[in-house]
Amino acid sequence: MFFSADLRAELKGYDAAEELVGRLPTAFGRWHPLHQAQYLESRFLLPGYILSSQGDRMAMAHGIEGRFPFLDHRLVEFAAKLPPEMKLKGLVEKHILREATKNLLPPAIGKRTKQPYRAPDSHSFSGAGELDYVRSAMGEEAIAAGGLFNAKAVTKLYEKCQSRPASGFRDNAAFVGVLSTQLWLQTFTGNSLRKAEAA
Repeated sequence: MFFSADLRAELKGYDAAEELVGRLPTAFGRWHPLHQAQYLESRFLLPGYILSSQGDRMAMAHGIEGRFPFLDHRLVEFAAKLPPEMKLKGLVEKHILREATKNLLPPAIGKRTKQPYRAPDSHSFSGAGELDYVRSAMGEEAIAAGGLFNAKAVTKLYEKCQSRPASGFRDNAAFVGVLSTQLWLQTFTGNSLRKAEAA
């Protein structure tokens, strides 16, 4: 809904989910649902997003080289062979890890729910203390000049995120996606934003 008419025409009904299904192993449909979910996350989400934009790129940009002990290939191979009930007990994740470390960690740590790392979302960029570059990139003229997004729809999203910092995941993802793309356009094409500012 945030893409411009020109971009939607260019995509011509492209379906990302259909492409993803075409890249799955032939036996995928016969796997246990937990193994299906683990495959999707480790094959598609982990390398390009979690380890890249939230891991290596973020760390290396600040001179830090990260180490990820749970991604040691021997541990991954071992974990892949474990039955699902050892990994997930009801809704309790990491069951076998919790059991293995119950005498090493305080209960407040060992029994707590998963604490995911989250990249900054819309409330980090809008509302009180908003920086000029965000206002410039997300302005209706800049969005229209970029040509990739529907300026009216993005303006509504922008206003929504400014007034309600606790927007849902979808709004947050859309906001950060649009802002990132607009900044990419400004940095690498010299396009849109400067023209909009000059107008």
